[in-house]
This record gives sequence, structure tokens and C-alpha cells, in this order.
Amino acid sequence: MDQEKETWINNVLGSLANTHRAEPSPFLFAKIRNRLIPEQQTVYVSAKTAWTISASFALLVLLNWQVLNQPATSSTHQADELTTVVSGMQLYPTTNQLYDVWSEQNY
Repeated sequence: MDQEKETWINNVLGSLANTHRAEPSPFLFAKIRNRLIPEQQTVYVSAKTAWTISASFALLVLLNWQVLNQPATSSTHQADELTTVVSGMQLYPTTNQLYDVWSEQNY
């Protein structure tokens, strides 16, 4: 029984002796590579769009520069104006300043 199995195995292995390895066509790799990497088309921006973007960026920079260079207003001047408005309109007594959290009455 073992002899029959070995003969069968040798016949099966021997049948592969005259076979040749399959070889692809020489252009197959190039075809596959061209399908995987699509050609990137160049996208152009119109001159009008480029100038609009440039002008918008320049305007943004100019406005930011203008805001940063403005002198800071003093907060004491605003507090004096607020006290004047509250007193003038008689919204509440001047001795009870609710908008000033750190006044003498609160701590």
C-alpha cells in the first residue's frame, strides 16, 4: 500500500516537470501602473480671481494693521462717562453703584 502511494506521488510531481512558468506580456506592468496613477490635470485660476484674492488679502492685512495701531482708550474715562449717564438719568442712587463690583460697599 505504501508503494502505491509513493508511485502516485512521484507521478503527480513528475507531471509538473515539463511545465513552464507563465509570463505576463511585457506591457502589462505599464498598463497597470497607468490605471493606478491617473494623470493629474493642471488647474489654472483666472487672473480676475487671483487679483481678487490678492486685493482681499491686502485689505485684511491693512485693516488688521490699522486696528493694532489705534491708541488704547482709558477705562477710567469710560467709567466717568457711565457715572455721568447713570446720575443724569437718575437710574439709581449714586451711593449704590451696582456696576462697580469692587466698590467700597461690596467688600
